[in-house]
Amino acid sequence: MTDRLIRLMRIITLVQARPGILARELADRCGTSERTIYRDMDALSAMHIPITHQGRGRGYTFIGHFAMYPLGLSEEEVQALYKLLTIMEKIKPMLPDEFETAYEKVLAAVYKQSTEKAEIQAGDREGTFTNFIPNPNDS
Repeated sequence: MTDRLIRLMRIITLVQARPGILARELADRCGTSERTIYRDMDALSAMHIPITHQGRGRGYTFIGHFAMYPLGLSEEEVQALYKLLTIMEKIKPMLPDEFETAYEKVLAAVYKQSTEKAEIQAGDREGTFTNFIPNPNDS
């Protein structure tokens, strides 16, 4: 049971970090079969986790704004983490498996944080532009 709970949490983290991730890749990353991933997705849906399959070859994503908590990293810290990705590929065989899972969790939180920031900025721009549009009722 504990292994399944850990795998379910990892699936949530992976889908958050990489929207559109395929069942095949989830199975590889979780060390299980695709069939087990499908059963896990059914379990997540039964727990009211808003996860959906986008269709054949398009993977899984969340519906709406579901996410794990963001970390509050600065832009510079986020850029440093993304630069670490290229370095990590070279030294990955020397790293313990736990490093990869921890890094996935951080990237998932960073992805959510950057998405929320972009939505806020888009909303700010919308508000700015609507200030210049005359209201026909203000005559």
